[in-house]
Parts: sequence; structure tokens; C-alpha cells
Amino acid sequence: MLNDVLASHKLQGKQFTDCVLNVYLYRHALVGVVEHKRYRRICDMNSFNFTAQDYIAWRHQQQAQPAPLIDRNGRAINNATLRHLLYLTAEDTGWPVFTTPVEAIFLD
Repeated sequence: MLNDVLASHKLQGKQFTDCVLNVYLYRHALVGVVEHKRYRRICDMNSFNFTAQDYIAWRHQQQAQPAPLIDRNGRAINNATLRHLLYLTAEDTGWPVFTTPVEAIFLD
């Protein structure tokens, strides 16, 4: 379950052509990743010993502040539509949405 897609949402609009929002569990919280439908999903990389947990941790290290949403290029994004879908998944599953720990912000 940890490295599988917890939920998948179809996306519309020019900026999300052929993309879906896949929601993964990361550190006991939800993270949404925009993934292209025609390419291998992060969870499909498990057979190569590269897990969704690894990918999200690596992408979070690349950002100034980790975010609950990651675009198809691996950058943190803030999009109201995607955030709404992520929170719908949180309501359905009971898992919280990922937030940056306060200690990481102030003690970095």
C-alpha cells in the first residue's frame, strides 16, 4: 500500500493534457503527484527498487520547502483544483494531507 497509488484523479485543461493526479502516502500523509498517462507511473518503478517514497523524498530535497503537490516535472506546485482533489482524497481515506513540519522550517 505504501508505494501504490492511493487514488487517481483525471485532470482537465491545457496545462494537464494527458495527465492524472495520483495520490500517494508519504510519511503517514497524502502527497499528490501529477503524472503523464503515457509514461510509467512512480509506483511502477517498484520493480527497480525505486519506490514512490524514494521519489517524493528526492523531489522534496530539491525544493526549498516540501509541498503536498508535485507537478509532472517534479516541482512543488500550488494549484487550487489539485489541492481540492487532494483534500477530497483525504476525506475519503482519513489520511491527512502532507504539511511541512514546523521544525524543518525554523531549524534548517
